[in-house]
Amino acid sequence: MIWLPLYGLFYAAATLYWARLSARENGDYQSFFSAAHGLPPWISALVLAGASISGWAVLVGAEEIGRNGFGLAAVLQAGVALALPGVIFFKRIWLLGRHLRISSLPELFRAYWQSEFLTAFAAIVAVLFAVAFAGVQLSALSKLLARLSDGALSPEIAATLLGLLLFGYVVIGGMRAIGYLGALQALLAGAALIGLAAFSLMSIGGASALNAGLLRLAADPATAGRFLVSGVVQFTAGVGKQAAAGHEGTALASLSFSLALMGLQASPMVMKVVLSTSSPRGFAAGQTWVMAGAFGAMFVFCMAVIGAGELIDPALGLAGLLTGLSPWFSAWLLIGLLAGVQLMAGLALLSAGESLVRNIYKPLFHIQLSRRDTVTLTRILIGLLVVATVLMQVLTPVTLSMLAALALPLSFQLWTPLLGMTWLRWITRPAVATGVGFGAAAVLLTEPFGISLLSYLGLDLPWGRNPWTIHSAAWGMAANLAVTLLVSAFTQRRGFGEAAEEARRFLFDELRGSARVRALRSTAWSVSLVWIFLAIGPGLVFGNYAFIDAGGRWVLGLPSLWGWALSMWVAGLGLVWFLSYKMEMASPPAVDVPSYTPRPKLRTSQIEAERERRRNFIITIAVGFSLAVVAALSFGQP
Repeated sequence: MIWLPLYGLFYAAATLYWARLSARENGDYQSFFSAAHGLPPWISALVLAGASISGWAVLVGAEEIGRNGFGLAAVLQAGVALALPGVIFFKRIWLLGRHLRISSLPELFRAYWQSEFLTAFAAIVAVLFAVAFAGVQLSALSKLLARLSDGALSPEIAATLLGLLLFGYVVIGGMRAIGYLGALQALLAGAALIGLAAFSLMSIGGASALNAGLLRLAADPATAGRFLVSGVVQFTAGVGKQAAAGHEGTALASLSFSLALMGLQASPMVMKVVLSTSSPRGFAAGQTWVMAGAFGAMFVFCMAVIGAGELIDPALGLAGLLTGLSPWFSAWLLIGLLAGVQLMAGLALLSAGESLVRNIYKPLFHIQLSRRDTVTLTRILIGLLVVATVLMQVLTPVTLSMLAALALPLSFQLWTPLLGMTWLRWITRPAVATGVGFGAAAVLLTEPFGISLLSYLGLDLPWGRNPWTIHSAAWGMAANLAVTLLVSAFTQRRGFGEAAEEARRFLFDELRGSARVRALRSTAWSVSLVWIFLAIGPGLVFGNYAFIDAGGRWVLGLPSLWGWALSMWVAGLGLVWFLSYKMEMASPPAVDVPSYTPRPKLRTSQIEAERERRRNFIITIAVGFSLAVVAALSFGQP
């Protein structure tokens, strides 16, 4: 309680000071949302990596290994899994945004797909990240703060203080503060992860003691399964309905979990950084050397070491490590974890506020809203979102956790409209909206939130969470793709809007690819599918015994699955480099990007239409509330 408040006050002062400098550069509101599309590429690379790692690597990834072992082997490939979507999408999305003069994902969906459903769905995903996904991580940090303060701070007070700091720098500095401060926060988060791994290794007694402890667990029949992938798939009814044989860590569980992680890179908050970047020159280097390289190494080495230490001695979990270190160093590590979580949370809050005000409220209900008033209303809404997440942390933590579990799989459903905009020209407008709708329904039906809601209404589903040990993200995408393909086949004659036609022409003309790239396409497909199969897919079962000799000893002195993950990380880094540079999927385009100016149209008065929309919205809210009350009275427990 000496070092922690001291570091905390210094961090808060530096954060708010930086936010104030950013506000001056913004002119208070002129470039609040996108920093005048001027974030340097190196800043964006660090922010994208930092937002992706946030507090997840320690709070979730290391805990998964510490609790269940290495069975969910794909967790160690998170760096490469998070880099691949960036290679696929970032360059083309940036070009579309710059050409159409668009700065957010919901706005891009409205311009390209002319779909209010996709716009609203992207806004809902943004809110889930801002309130629930970030809220769960902030809640974990609040409890950790309370524990380290030995009760001097309650979790409620800690959550309130973290929320106030987060609210302060986001509403003051906007995207510019999030970007420039985020680069520093990403470095702090990475340094904290490395520091925790080093002290975890020291607490165990070094690398030899770590390996000896893991060997003892592997030799015990009761814990030997923690070092094995339990088959390709298990046809169980899901968590809560039927237990898997051994554990849930099958190869398809790893694959579907990786797909859920890839949903993060399709989220509105990540695309906000992409569309606010001044140049696409940093995407290739950022995804290859920062995300897959540096942060990928932190996943496969540091996160694994922390998790393995907890696996050997449960007292060496995150809280145990921090309480066992020198107070000044423990407080510094905690500030690093806080910085990583706040980077992601601040970015999610700005994205959610902009989506709701600038992309939903203003176009539909108040088209004449000035830019200054738009920024003011967004700041107010960000404050309300912070209040909501703090209250949910304190009052409804179970609901918060269930909503947080929806963020990644629902965000992954946005892959189909993104692929339709950037690569697959044959996907039609009706297909993407219908596909995303069915995908979202499949996610809800395989996640605790949807299952609990239906159970509350009296409908008991025959399956639980993750049936067949497959994550809801994969179930959602299976329904999404099936419906998208089917509807696209029957709606090929449906046209696109003016902006979409212009965007399609622009990408086709400028990104045809050289003859060398076209010649390498079959090779790119082959190596990508092979890596996916071996690193995060069914081929993970080979990792069970790939590095075990005839005498049953670990060849590398590490669990075979850990050694397999290390080799697949090196191969994955090569894959990301090959796709980014040799296939030119993320390399800087050698083209000028002209701004598209739509043809002038005669504008009619929207006052009556806006009044009608507001009236219908109020009626919808009233009817929905009434139905909820009726359902609660009819099906609720006395």
